[in-house]
Amino acid sequence: MQFAVPASVYTKGGDKREDILFQADGDVEEIPGYCREFQTGEGGNVKFLLYCTQGSEAYSEEEKKELDVFVEILFFHCGRWRLINHVKKLSLTDGLTGLPNSGGFLTYVDILLSKKELTRYNAYYFNLTRFSLVNKRFGAKETDTIIVRYSEELSKTLVKGECIGRLGGDNFVALILKERTDEFLKLLSGVKTYGILGNQRIPLEISAVAGVFEIDENVVHCGMVIGECATALNIAKHIEKKPYVFASEDIRQRMFKEKQVASGFVEALHRGEFKAYYQPKVETETYRIVGAEALARWEHDGRLVPPVEFVPVLEQSGMICMLDFYILEQVCKDIREWIQKGIEPVRVSVNLSRKHLANTNLSADIMKILDRYELESKYIEVELTETVDEAESAQLVDFMEKMKKEDVALSIDDFGTGYSSLNMLRSFPVDVLKLDRTFLNSLEKSDRIVLSNIIRMASELNMDVVAEGVENWQQVDFLQGMACKVVQGFLFDKPMPREEFEEKLRVGKYKVNTLKS
Repeated sequence: MQFAVPASVYTKGGDKREDILFQADGDVEEIPGYCREFQTGEGGNVKFLLYCTQGSEAYSEEEKKELDVFVEILFFHCGRWRLINHVKKLSLTDGLTGLPNSGGFLTYVDILLSKKELTRYNAYYFNLTRFSLVNKRFGAKETDTIIVRYSEELSKTLVKGECIGRLGGDNFVALILKERTDEFLKLLSGVKTYGILGNQRIPLEISAVAGVFEIDENVVHCGMVIGECATALNIAKHIEKKPYVFASEDIRQRMFKEKQVASGFVEALHRGEFKAYYQPKVETETYRIVGAEALARWEHDGRLVPPVEFVPVLEQSGMICMLDFYILEQVCKDIREWIQKGIEPVRVSVNLSRKHLANTNLSADIMKILDRYELESKYIEVELTETVDEAESAQLVDFMEKMKKEDVALSIDDFGTGYSSLNMLRSFPVDVLKLDRTFLNSLEKSDRIVLSNIIRMASELNMDVVAEGVENWQQVDFLQGMACKVVQGFLFDKPMPREEFEEKLRVGKYKVNTLKS
């Protein structure tokens, strides 16, 4: 039987072969005594060739008619057999790349597990970094082609026994021999390929963030492999912001705690366990308290839960928006009480996650809270972290312009860490820049040059500058020399409960001699 089909969705690269279905004893004639050809549904063809043994008589017409019936039945059963195998294969194969899909990957894992060979491998679950920007730039059709090219480049690096699968979108899995761990992680840091835009070939380097599971004898079923990798990927991508994380018992315990945080957050909010703590902002010439930052703290089961244990979890889930508005409302309530007690408040900055930018009514929602407590806008400052995503910048500018119309002050936290800090100075309607604390880590000549220029440009643009993370008097002297007049940090005070901050407000300033003693 001669079989040939072109490349198609069903058969990547096509298929061409010859098979002997039956062979009798003895030599056969060189020229076939019977030939019948059929067309396949894939645009290919199948030929059935029957050769007579040497010395035998040629097939009669009656025999050829009988052979026609036999070959037609044979063709039907061969087609049915091929279709069944296609269905099986397609159910385990990603239709775009031809790589194993989740079912195909797990089937392969199960085979290695049954052979007791699985512990030779590390498992990877990886997601392409910021691939949505590629899709936006090249469009869906070309992006699919880029994924195919990327998959082909990965496949070229595999050695015998290794496997790469695609779970859909820009999510992939892999089994790679343990001795090639460093090599594969380096590959994931950047695979060179290209995309076509118009008639132009654009070079691309695609990186990925990965969760890695070092498979051991404790794996008893194939599902554990992807589960462990997925947990590590989640930590790498959303919590630690690292290119890869290895699964471990610590990671598992961490994820368990994070699930507890996520599941218990709303109830804790209703019980009033979350509080607004205040950290003063201090003028360096007079040491007066000229402002404060409100920070969320969780008082739970008699202890103060560190923000690092709940903020990333809430950020990832989107519940951070609930917490931000809860703190904003607490701050407004506290300011109203201070005014009623005859205590002159200072402007308090309230942090808002970038998750809020998806809310087109964000500015209106903020003003409703201020109006509820009959507060002038001068008492509140909205603080956002400098965006690292160009697409978010347009949303940020729109929000800021709405806030400016309401005379609400705006500040950018961690200035100097985003995608285009200088462009932000020019484009964003900002009132306050909060310098990232890393600028104060060394106080080297380069830091002085950078800081002095940032402060000078901010001053010329009528922006105030606040240096956070101030912990010693050397830093204060340095900042005074740079004409940075407002600081915030542990040197003066850690974030404190409302009652303690209220006492600080009553006094209004710090005694320098007391602080230095």
